[in-house]
Amino acid sequence: MQIKEQNQDAILFFRLGDFYEMFGDDARKASKELDLTLTTRDRNKPPEERTPMCGVPYHSCDSYIARLIAKGYKVAICEQTEDPATAKGLVDRDIIRIISPGTVISASMLEEGKNNFLSAVYADESGVGLCLCDISTGEVFATSFPAGPEARDHLENELGRFHPTEAVLSEGAWALAGLTDFLKDRLDCMCQHWEEEGFALDHAQEMVDKQFTAGLETLPAGDTAAVQATGGLLRYLYDTQKTDLGHIAAFSYYTTGQFMELDLTARQTLELTETMRGKEKKGSLLWVLDKTRTAMGHRLIRGWLERPLLSPVQIARRQQAVNDLVGDIITREELALELREVTDLERLIGRVVYGSAGGRDLAALGSGLGRLPRLRELLEGCPSALLQSLREELDDLPQLRDLLQRALVDEPPFSVREGKFIREGYSEEVDRLRNVIDHGAELLADLEGRTKEQTGIRNMKVGYNKVFGYYIEVAKSQTDLVPQDWVRKQTTVNAERYISQELEELEHTILSAQDKVVALEYQLFVELREEVCAHVAQIQAAAAAVAQVDVLTSFAVVAAANQYCMPLVDSSSTLSITEGRHPVVEKMLKNAVFVPNDTHMDDGDDLCAIITGPNMAGKSTYMRQVALILSL
Repeated sequence: MQIKEQNQDAILFFRLGDFYEMFGDDARKASKELDLTLTTRDRNKPPEERTPMCGVPYHSCDSYIARLIAKGYKVAICEQTEDPATAKGLVDRDIIRIISPGTVISASMLEEGKNNFLSAVYADESGVGLCLCDISTGEVFATSFPAGPEARDHLENELGRFHPTEAVLSEGAWALAGLTDFLKDRLDCMCQHWEEEGFALDHAQEMVDKQFTAGLETLPAGDTAAVQATGGLLRYLYDTQKTDLGHIAAFSYYTTGQFMELDLTARQTLELTETMRGKEKKGSLLWVLDKTRTAMGHRLIRGWLERPLLSPVQIARRQQAVNDLVGDIITREELALELREVTDLERLIGRVVYGSAGGRDLAALGSGLGRLPRLRELLEGCPSALLQSLREELDDLPQLRDLLQRALVDEPPFSVREGKFIREGYSEEVDRLRNVIDHGAELLADLEGRTKEQTGIRNMKVGYNKVFGYYIEVAKSQTDLVPQDWVRKQTTVNAERYISQELEELEHTILSAQDKVVALEYQLFVELREEVCAHVAQIQAAAAAVAQVDVLTSFAVVAAANQYCMPLVDSSSTLSITEGRHPVVEKMLKNAVFVPNDTHMDDGDDLCAIITGPNMAGKSTYMRQVALILSL
């Protein structure tokens, strides 16, 4: 009850043995949402005084938690914090983590091809700061807007761009007219009214300086709103996650002028990432362009479509990379095949640093790194400056990769608490203990044979029972041959039973070998995890490079298949499109051919065009076509 009192806004999962139990109102809510049976412990009390309870198995709790998170709840995980075997009285327990829509880390609760952003908004009379973080990948973005009547519009446009699942709001942000309604109703985002002290400038600046090892040079001097938003987000994460967040190390500040700003209505109308009616990927621009092979690429291409570049130089840089791959079909196809085998390095390293990774995650990380040398080799001949810079980022960390390959079996079990994931030959002690477990009977037979030879007691035998454990049984007629250092354990009708120092050690080895090998394997796993954590920056950089190569390859595949051209993008006010096609409508047509059409507009005589025609003649299709071509 004390722990629940401190976590009123979350459903408390209280660990009792092999179950997470919920009590009182939490039990009533969970039983309804999860279709669980309500029960109680105090059946001796009148029904109105009983405490409702329900529970779920701890080893399969993820699916239940995911359902609660999807319904808009927060879940506080309470675990034992001391060994029950050594505890006196009640075993100490504490909250180890609070799970909310924006802090999900488990792969089973995340959509592979979509980022899951937590946002923090700080607002005061001088301006508005916004920070967004995907805790599963470690990505952090921040920006700010000067105070004024347009500040909220800019803020909502940016929130619509990233579509966070949870928002932490300062006092000033909470008071912004219509913001919470926009977040809840338009974005289906959980809103948290965070205390103002969580955004205090001095503490926020200290946390930002301590947390980030790269990217702080992009933060403009004096932008206190962005600092306070970022500090508030970090404070919220540390208060709820209660673990190392070392993978959140790279900071990225951007200005709204870097990207084309579209409001949420425009995004939905243009169907950039999903259709308006069915909320499906099929029928959207993303559906046409997304031929990415990796989870990282899936997320990045969505981000690029949500944030179209405005800089002609940056656009030309991407175009040249795509052009190189369009013109080299062999490299393009081989890249596509190789990328298919690259694992989700971003989220894998996130789980490793977070502490929730298992043996399978480390093995998958090693496997993904193993694909990078071939990617580097394939990109070697591409002249594009962007592709060459990405090639340099593809550090496969050969020593770490070799360590993981030597240490882990090809298919590790799900849990690292049960052993059997360390490869044979990696640890002499693990191999010895496994040999004891697998060949305990042979070791006992060998000891029996050697003891007979050494003592001359030919009819002795080594036996075992649950009461006395292992023993050496000697017929009473031969007890005079028993060595003096043997200790008598039991007397029977016809024999005496002894224990020798060697048998006692072997007994201890056999009986404790299973526990020892599991504990040792977990210790080795922790050491491997720490070694991986030491290379988090290189792995994240390699993952980001893989994602970009994947998206550029996808663009090249689509461009080649659909015979797209490479337009000239400059800073002029002239729009000239010849034989333009609507990329989505063209693909949705079954038994018809899309008729291309031209567009010419400028800031002179052709500033405006009036489109006429009957209903269903294609006026809106033409308008959206022009908008989509521009947003590409």
